[in-house]
Amino acid sequence: MTTLRTALAALLALTATAPAAAADFPSHPINLVVPFAAGGTTDLLARTVAGGMSRQLGQAVVVINRPGAGTVVAAQSVAKAPADGHTLLVASNATLAINPLLMKDVGYSPTDSFGYVSLLGSVPNVVVARPDAPWTTLVQALDQARERPKGLAYGSMGAGTSNQIGMELVGLQRSATLLHVPYKGSAPALVDLMGGNVDVVVDTLAATLPQVRAGKLKALAILSARRSPLAPEIGTAQEQGAGEVDLYSWFGIVAPAGTPGPVIGRLNAAVRAALADPGVAATLKQAAIEPSGSTPAQFAEFATRQRELYARIIERTRITLN
Repeated sequence: MTTLRTALAALLALTATAPAAAADFPSHPINLVVPFAAGGTTDLLARTVAGGMSRQLGQAVVVINRPGAGTVVAAQSVAKAPADGHTLLVASNATLAINPLLMKDVGYSPTDSFGYVSLLGSVPNVVVARPDAPWTTLVQALDQARERPKGLAYGSMGAGTSNQIGMELVGLQRSATLLHVPYKGSAPALVDLMGGNVDVVVDTLAATLPQVRAGKLKALAILSARRSPLAPEIGTAQEQGAGEVDLYSWFGIVAPAGTPGPVIGRLNAAVRAALADPGVAATLKQAAIEPSGSTPAQFAEFATRQRELYARIIERTRITLN
């Protein structure tokens, strides 16, 4: 009987303090960990949303850049952080869908290590070429690659990225021979493209759209199922006959597993209010980022579907990190 009373007392205490914990949250500044270096698309997204969240929460949301191992370093650090809502991670498709499939041990579980807060937004992947390239569409480039001994040389943002996986998928569906050249960022990839060291580059629309609009790059296709509302003039690979492909970069915020539900709810409300702010939305769209808030459950379900999609494509294309 004493044991039962003790258990009931503990349960009642937990129930009573949960709303209070949410009401008192946040009690100090929140660290928003970004798994990439400062200055890139993810960093811009995080800093823009962090400003809006700060206004909603009444506490500073401080962006911490922690690059390394394709988002793994940052993900591991947040997974081990106190589950009080004061340490968050900007997680991407690499973090929650691709890396757990391609790496033997990422040191965290996409399902068990995090509490999902909200989706933030997405950025299409686009295939670009030099302005003087002999193709106007991706399908033309893939078809001509059959006539080359080494095929079509393409640069991406690294092995195992959605850039590479999407390009390998369209190459397979079009029976084209491809030569993958991984890079550590947009700048070196585009320098090599202009220098003729690769035929095309697969990068985000955010990184390439200004140069496309300036006539310094030629956009051949977007690797999403639909055209981007931010660049509707660029056709999709699927429209051109390159088969089904709908891969893009997406981002969301997660917290350490065990973060109280009321705290997750408060964070979710702050994120969605930030994304709805006209100034925040305008800044993101200017950077070719499509904002997309969600409930925690919607984000978790979306990430699960994306892992299943990537698992099928990786098995089909036989992509590895070796």
